[in-house]
Amino acid sequence: MIFKDNAQILNGNKTLQTPDKVIHYYDIVKIEKYHGLGYEEGADRIATVMQSPQLRLNTDLLIDGTGIGDAVVELVRKRNLFPIPIIFSGGKAPVEHYAEFGSVFKGQNNTLTGVQIVENISVPKKDLVDAGKVMLQQGRLRTAPGKWNEEFKKQLQGFKGKLNEKTKNTIYEAETETLHDDLVVVFLMGAWWIKNRREKGIKEQTSNENTSAGWEPDDYM
Repeated sequence: MIFKDNAQILNGNKTLQTPDKVIHYYDIVKIEKYHGLGYEEGADRIATVMQSPQLRLNTDLLIDGTGIGDAVVELVRKRNLFPIPIIFSGGKAPVEHYAEFGSVFKGQNNTLTGVQIVENISVPKKDLVDAGKVMLQQGRLRTAPGKWNEEFKKQLQGFKGKLNEKTKNTIYEAETETLHDDLVVVFLMGAWWIKNRREKGIKEQTSNENTSAGWEPDDYM
């Protein structure tokens, strides 16, 4: 799932002397699901997408590193990419884990030392869900036409929270066993990362152009 930060100026009211405001919309310009691909093929596909001119050196690459996702992360790193693995946790607050540059790229003859990068970030699932809720409630999420849009909407509608009576914790998952939640998981990671970046004061990309009618998903192939 590819998010694009699209900042637009909302004109103020001269009569009321209210200033112009910059509103950030988050456009999902592409959704893909890889059927029947092995880990190596999937990593190759990610590497190809990340080499597109629109994304190269201009994109944060998030990967669900929970469970078997760790294997995908290692394969992607071997393709000279720097993914940020998000680990879904039941903790109270996000925790960033760092590693020496050479130790992250396991199995390679890397001699650089003293340079740390993010190995993974453990994020409470509630924080991820809350970030997604805020983006949806504020009406700042937009999706370009595409093959998987309808499934994404169905997954959102069927993604529910259930209270565990013993632990009093809320478990978020697909409402039925026949409904998947893979696209929702990817969306929640993106929504949380965007919120996380803003809270840390990292400057977002800006554009005054409304591109909602001119998306070209094939540009990201």
